Amino acid sequence: MKFLYLFLLSVIYCDAFSKQSFEPRDIYFNVYRNDSPIGYHKLNFFTNEKEIVANIEIKFEVTFLGFVVYDYFHKNIETWQNGELSKLDSKTDKNGDSLFCTLQNQGGTYKVIGSSGEKSSDSYLIPTSYWRMELVESNHKSTLNTQDCSVIDFKISFLGEEKIYNNKLNTKHYKLVGKEQTGEDVIIDIWYDNNKNWAKMIFIKDGTEIEYKDKNFDVNHDQ
Repeated sequence: MKFLYLFLLSVIYCDAFSKQSFEPRDIYFNVYRNDSPIGYHKLNFFTNEKEIVANIEIKFEVTFLGFVVYDYFHKNIETWQNGELSKLDSKTDKNGDSLFCTLQNQGGTYKVIGSSGEKSSDSYLIPTSYWRMELVESNHKSTLNTQDCSVIDFKISFLGEEKIYNNKLNTKHYKLVGKEQTGEDVIIDIWYDNNKNWAKMIFIKDGTEIEYKDKNFDVNHDQ
């Protein structure tokens, strides 16, 4: 009886730990261009026993001599069930260009309609919203660009374990290299913490460095 009690206790504990390990936390990134603040990227999650809903919002504004030279706004809602993407609906204003992407998972077949066109796929799709660490857990990954529903093929390299934010956070560092449908290169450094939460990102845009810093660790910005 004592053995049975200990066994049941361990099962309950492991199950609770497993659910906690895979439950995402809300994230707010301050975004910088060449060390100057230009906006934010925030993710809010709503979870229950059946699904995870991710509300994602991105806002960038780059100015020069008091004039706005680049303006970007992206809104995306994702629904995940049993670890798979069930629905996605995004709208993007990319410096005046309107883009969109919608997805429905119909029994394992993805129905995709976006600015890049319409298609169906029986292959597992992971979106470029970056919050799921499974994105980097292989050497190559075909991803769904959440701006327009095009596909980006990434070559992925693990660069090692690193302590970031003045050695306050243990992370794993990855490099992603790909190309958008437009021909534009996508070069990303991304970090995840030991609980698989997205922790930091740096990418190159038009020859300049864009850096994401978690607001909880960003000493250069008001908390």
